[in-house]
Amino acid sequence: MDNESIASTSTTRSIFALWSPFRSSSSTNTSPASSRRPSKQNTVPIITTTPAAPRPSASFAARQTRLSRPTSIISPLPGFQEALLAQMEQLNVSNTNDPKSKVIKNLKRQSIRHSLVSQNKGDDYDWDFWAGIMCDFQNLNKVNKDLIKHIRFGIPPSIRGMVWQLLAKSKDEDLVAKYMDLLKLPSPYDKMIQRDLARTFPGHTYFKETDGQGQEGLYNVVRAYSLYDKEVGYCQGLAFIVGPMLLNMPDEDAFCVLIQLMNKYGLRGHFTPDMDGLQLRLYQFDALVQEHLPHVARHLKQQGINSTMYASQWFMTLFAYKFPLNLVYRIYDVIFTEGISSIFKFAIALLKRNQTTILGFDFEHLLDFLKNGLFEEYKDDDRRFVSDACELEFPAKRLSQLEKEHKALIQKELADASIIEELQKSNLEMKKQLKALEAKTKTLKQEHKDVDSQLQDTLRELNTLKDEGSSLKTLVASLDKAVTELPEKIEAKTKDQFEGLCSENASLIGHNSTLEDQLQKAESVLIDIKIRYAQSENDKEELHRRLYELKKLMSF
Repeated sequence: MDNESIASTSTTRSIFALWSPFRSSSSTNTSPASSRRPSKQNTVPIITTTPAAPRPSASFAARQTRLSRPTSIISPLPGFQEALLAQMEQLNVSNTNDPKSKVIKNLKRQSIRHSLVSQNKGDDYDWDFWAGIMCDFQNLNKVNKDLIKHIRFGIPPSIRGMVWQLLAKSKDEDLVAKYMDLLKLPSPYDKMIQRDLARTFPGHTYFKETDGQGQEGLYNVVRAYSLYDKEVGYCQGLAFIVGPMLLNMPDEDAFCVLIQLMNKYGLRGHFTPDMDGLQLRLYQFDALVQEHLPHVARHLKQQGINSTMYASQWFMTLFAYKFPLNLVYRIYDVIFTEGISSIFKFAIALLKRNQTTILGFDFEHLLDFLKNGLFEEYKDDDRRFVSDACELEFPAKRLSQLEKEHKALIQKELADASIIEELQKSNLEMKKQLKALEAKTKTLKQEHKDVDSQLQDTLRELNTLKDEGSSLKTLVASLDKAVTELPEKIEAKTKDQFEGLCSENASLIGHNSTLEDQLQKAESVLIDIKIRYAQSENDKEELHRRLYELKKLMSF
């Protein structure tokens, strides 16, 4: 825990005690945090249990009562702080009908300012300025150059949490009541949140104790948010955003500030299911790196490193994932004042400061350096970190232009994706058609094979018939010869023999005629088979031609 924060504990106690009168227009309307403070009539009991590790603004524990267990320690405020608190209470409940009210308020504000300044002498903060801010927060204007100058110099740790709330305009009693109600409801992310608690700021004293006050605060806030914004639900990055706030304010106030960060400051888009806000930030960041650090951009591209590998965790956790908390606090200071786009200033400043080192690393060492070593140059000099970052100017017009470019790119990608989807559907349909045609072709091939087999059988039968016909022709020829010779023989023989031979000859001629008819029929069948074969060959060629055309279409 940084010494600067611990040293400011007593002032923090008084300042946050001062805050309660401004939660409502009447002193009878106390905050939920105040109403949960244990009390018995006008006495304040002192619980002598061992206190948890103090946060930088340790006094918050004294006014924050958890639902699961009582506050670790509660003690009366010192006399100076009680007097300061009494003055602020009187300011809040003063009679507005009294014509002297305004003058009295101004005098008391001067008294409060004097108390703050005298209590914090010795450091380099302009306490007169900050006392004025605390006393006149209703007229706070974030575009005030004097305020911006003091913010960049640094918010005093003892009042940092309160200033963050003022800048974010997060005070909302209805939202605090909603938070208290949400704590009573079950969350579908309970197990995930509990699992991640030990992995959130594991090296920090306040958060490393299992079931300690720090882990309990993280659990309560991120769990309540998971119920408040069901579309976002829970993401571990939320705990890293909440952690620095819990070190500077009570959990119910941290919840209200988180709501403002997510909605008013535009951080919610980093955690929605499609992460459209994060994608936009990374697109803008890539463009800014290319414009302001072209050598770094080229080297990162050559090494195969894109911003999603290292900058995503920066933007999702506002640099809290790995960076020292003294730097994270300063980043929060500027973000609450100048908006979420100021994260680009810090990101580019880090790359610019480490430009020489980055250009000298290869992929493995470079990626590790971007994730874990980039902040070393500023580790002990947060003011130089903010100064270097704020020297960079990224006009809102340019960021808006990049946003339009990104939107157009996304729309084009969606259109291309739609076209690709249609082509894939068409391709799938054509594949189905091709598969059907291939099956049909296979069937036709089988039919052709069967017809060819039948043709071969028919040809064999035809050859057999031809052989039989040839034999018959030979027989007919021999018979013709015999018939020619027979008349003389017949005449020489008896008439009966001649008649018998004539009868036999007539019978043979009839049989020959029958065989001739059979041969003619066989030739007709052969001709018909040849015609069918030729037709099947034509069909085969047509199918091959259609298959070729389909494959040609598929290749396109």
